[in-house]
Amino acid sequence: MSRLAAAALRGALTASGARSCSISVAFPSASSRLFSTDASGAVAGSQDDSSSGEGHTYGRFYTNISGVGRLGKNMLKTDIIHYLDQCELSLDDVKIDYNKGFYPMGALLKFPSVESFEKAVRQTIQGRMYRLERVSPDEWEHKISLNGKAVLLQGVPRNAQVDDIERFLCGTNYEAPPFENSIRAGVPEPVRMVLVKFGSRTDATNAFIAKNKGFCLNNPVTMRVIQ
Repeated sequence: MSRLAAAALRGALTASGARSCSISVAFPSASSRLFSTDASGAVAGSQDDSSSGEGHTYGRFYTNISGVGRLGKNMLKTDIIHYLDQCELSLDDVKIDYNKGFYPMGALLKFPSVESFEKAVRQTIQGRMYRLERVSPDEWEHKISLNGKAVLLQGVPRNAQVDDIERFLCGTNYEAPPFENSIRAGVPEPVRMVLVKFGSRTDATNAFIAKNKGFCLNNPVTMRVIQ
């Protein structure tokens, strides 16, 4: 082999070795970025998102009595919050689910995280009095809550007019009519119910304290704050 050919061969081998070396160094650095636990890494970021529990989780809470599936009619939002005292719930995180007769069938709850929901599940299992099942965000969003700013009058005379009801409510900060009227079955006759809205929870509570078991056209009227 001529000296010129030998020199050319050595140059080619040297260049090839340099490229192989540079490639072998580049691959490990790319792999280390891919599997890094740093939050800036793509895989690490997806792992953090899946395990962080961030974002709201929703549930339905109701009694564990077989065949009933509802709440006690006198149960308050605060009762539920105190029962699930490990879950960081506020009044705005609870919506009472009423049927057409304004009997509470359960409560929709908004938890701040998956972890908070799981704590609530453990508490209900340990207590055995209630059940908690997961529901979709849509069920929460579509449920309208009166949020303690309404009072249900029960036993209003069938012949009572709007001005009769307003006289009964005199001295309270109720919202102007129209009022929402409904009838439920009762003994010995159906019971007329009137839903009255107020500007705040405090106004509704004060009206209940002042007027519960008062008389409208000589009929006793019981009241209940609707949450």
